[in-house]
Amino acid sequence: MQVAGKCRPTRETLAAAARRGFDAVELYVTPALLEKGVATLAETVRASPVAVCSVHTPHVLPSEHGPLRAADRLARALDAYLVVHTQYANMTHTAELAAAGFEAPHGYENQAGASVRHVETQVLERGHELVLDTAHLFMAHADYLSRFEALLAAYGERIGVVHLTDSTPETDGVPFGEGELAMEALIVFS
Repeated sequence: MQVAGKCRPTRETLAAAARRGFDAVELYVTPALLEKGVATLAETVRASPVAVCSVHTPHVLPSEHGPLRAADRLARALDAYLVVHTQYANMTHTAELAAAGFEAPHGYENQAGASVRHVETQVLERGHELVLDTAHLFMAHADYLSRFEALLAAYGERIGVVHLTDSTPETDGVPFGEGELAMEALIVFS
């Protein structure tokens, strides 16, 4: 299992991730960063002390295919997995997001508070891969540990990335140890 940090594709943030002990990162890109050009961003990343395992699409509307396609090009340039997720879409927008024509290996991240049934019917049963965010699952289900284990057992080969993040029932992605998730148990299941 690979443990990766998450950061923007800048020299400073990539170097900071390496100093914190990460060997690899997930790149979080914004439309403004993507405007610098895929080649420029890829060059910055290749010159950094960390590898890239995934690229997270920018938080844009599902119909804004330009930035989504740019993130896809960056993932392909870096031979990385594409995490398709935007705060402006839910799982019912999967077809609209897919219309962007992603070419990199990719999966759709479960939304904060989206039930397992919703994720199954909108992503997995439609043949897509899932990026399983543990904080988002926690926000959806009090019995998130058993749901997490069941998803891995049933769909493990179709879960390309697990986002191991801490959370409270109301707040997504808090620093490790400041939330309410049973991190040790999640790691054992992974």
